[in-house]
Amino acid sequence: MVMFVIFTAVLVLMMIGVTTAVTMGGVSIATYLWAGGDPARLFLVAQRMYAQVSGITLMSIPFFLLMGNLMTVGGVSKSLFGFGRVCIGHRSGGLSNAAIVACIVMAAMSGSAAACAAGIGMIAIAEMTKSGYERSFSCATIAAGGALGPIIPPSITLILYAGLTQTSVNALFAAGAVPGVLLGILFMFWSSYVSHRRGYAVTPRAGWRERWAAFREAFFSLLTPVIVIGGMFAGLFTATEAAAVASLYVAILGFFVFKTLSVKDLPKILWDTVEQTAKVMFIIATAGFFQYVLLYTRIPQQTIAFMTTTFSSALPVLMLIIAILVIMGCFLEGTAILLITVPIFVPLMKSFGFDIVQLGIVMCIALAVGVLTPPVGLNLYVMSSITGEKVMNIAKDALGYVAIMILMAVAVALIPDLSLAFSRLVS
Repeated sequence: MVMFVIFTAVLVLMMIGVTTAVTMGGVSIATYLWAGGDPARLFLVAQRMYAQVSGITLMSIPFFLLMGNLMTVGGVSKSLFGFGRVCIGHRSGGLSNAAIVACIVMAAMSGSAAACAAGIGMIAIAEMTKSGYERSFSCATIAAGGALGPIIPPSITLILYAGLTQTSVNALFAAGAVPGVLLGILFMFWSSYVSHRRGYAVTPRAGWRERWAAFREAFFSLLTPVIVIGGMFAGLFTATEAAAVASLYVAILGFFVFKTLSVKDLPKILWDTVEQTAKVMFIIATAGFFQYVLLYTRIPQQTIAFMTTTFSSALPVLMLIIAILVIMGCFLEGTAILLITVPIFVPLMKSFGFDIVQLGIVMCIALAVGVLTPPVGLNLYVMSSITGEKVMNIAKDALGYVAIMILMAVAVALIPDLSLAFSRLVS
């Protein structure tokens, strides 16, 4: 009963426009007092909020946000799409595939769905439209490519999950690599199929000289994920150090290689980063007391007792978790869902003996679906704001990508080696 009241209150408040942090903080305090908590112990609110954001793992978030903002104006996305275009643009669905490949590489830099979609969208949409692609399909393809940002390392979502569950960031990053790349490949097959069926034009085949010129232009951009991911897996950097080094590297590219960044751009970039970091950290902070209230009201323990007596294996529970996350993603932002559900789902799946690294990838993919589903789908609105295309038109053309992502979440849940094999290899 208490759990139903809590989640109903959270859903209603957020749907009427109350911010995530205020919703979680307010509901947590109200629930604590309603459950008989001592008002004199409300100092725990500040204590739990501070403890939640003081972990070293979360320090990487502002650097990854800074890197995403630098890439948006630093010329990185343009060089990546240009290289993909000259390599595969002559094939059926070539431009859409080039956009997805660019999104995969961007995802391996920024860890953010919106930054990935915005960075590639501002470059690719015009060229795809000029080649005869329907604008709604172009937007849907890049929105789906952007959804790879929270899955392919370095992922901000996985960093949050690591902080909440005290799991190794490197293990989660390694586990997300293979499913993320496989999703990108499946997206390319789907976009090629749709492009062929709709008769979209292809670009002329580029000569080797043009390809070499595009590769040289994109070379330093392609090194960014090597620095970030390779440095972490090789043990040279922690996630925070890798994010800081990569931010500096992307800034150097923007100033001295592509020469698209100037000193006058820095105040806005830095302010946007501060604003984004403050929003994310405030939500995470209020989630600290929210988790305490859940434990105080014994909701996780009651949920585990009910599920373990109702189901004899983890499989039906996993399918239920995927369904819950996809449905919640239609109405709530992914970070809020993660912070609300992790304190319940992780102990529940632990009771079934399920690997929490594998669970993190399943949850991450299921949550990423939410950026493509209205009414809250973040990437739909990002692409709509860039192009002026109606959100529902983009959402309609994104249905194929949504189905692929749900099937991938199920596949990762059913096949442990799909996520854990590479993680074990790296470790």
